[in-house]
Amino acid sequence: MIQINLLPARVRKRRDNVNQFIYAYGLCIIGALCVMAFLWYYQSNQISNLNSRLAQIQSEVSKYAKFDQMVKDLKQKVALVEKKKNVILSLQTDRDTMVRMLALMSVLIPPEEMWFERMNQSARTLTLEGVALNNEVLAEFLRNLESSPYIEKGSVNLTHSRQKTLSNQKLREFQVTCRFFPFSEMQKRVKAQAS
Repeated sequence: MIQINLLPARVRKRRDNVNQFIYAYGLCIIGALCVMAFLWYYQSNQISNLNSRLAQIQSEVSKYAKFDQMVKDLKQKVALVEKKKNVILSLQTDRDTMVRMLALMSVLIPPEEMWFERMNQSARTLTLEGVALNNEVLAEFLRNLESSPYIEKGSVNLTHSRQKTLSNQKLREFQVTCRFFPFSEMQKRVKAQAS
C-alpha cells in the first residue's frame, strides 16, 4: 500500500529535524554512558591492581619487619659496645694517676721534713693532709707544688695549717688542695708543643 504524506513540507522537515535531534541526543547519551562505563571499568581495574600491589608491598614489608627489628637491636648493641669501649679507654688513659701523683709528691716534698697522712683524689682535684716540721718546710713544698708543670697554676690552696704536738715536738699539721693535669692531658700538651 502506498502512503501519502499530506503534511506540508515544512512541518515534515521540522519533524524530521526533531527526530534526528532526538536520535542524535539519544546516541550522545548512549555514547556518554558507554564512555562512563569504560572509565568506571578502567578505574576499578586500576584500583584493584593498586590494591593487589599494596597488599604485595605490605606482605614484603612484614617479611622485612623482623630484619628491621634485628638491625635496630644490632645498632643498640653496637652503641652499647662503643659506650663500654669509651669507658674502658677513659679508664685506661688515666688509670695510673694516683701512682704518678705519688711519684710527683715524692719528688716535691723536702726529704725527711714532711710526710703525708692522707691523700685524696676527686676528679682532677688532689687533697693532701700531712705534717711538716715547720712553716719553712711547708712553704718550700707549696712553692715546689706551684712550680710543677703537672699542677694547674694558681690552684694550690693551703686550706688549713695549725700547730700540733707529737712526741713532745711541735709540728705543723696542714691540708692542701690543688688541681692537677692528668698524664694523658700532659702527653697532648707535650705533643702540641713539639709540633
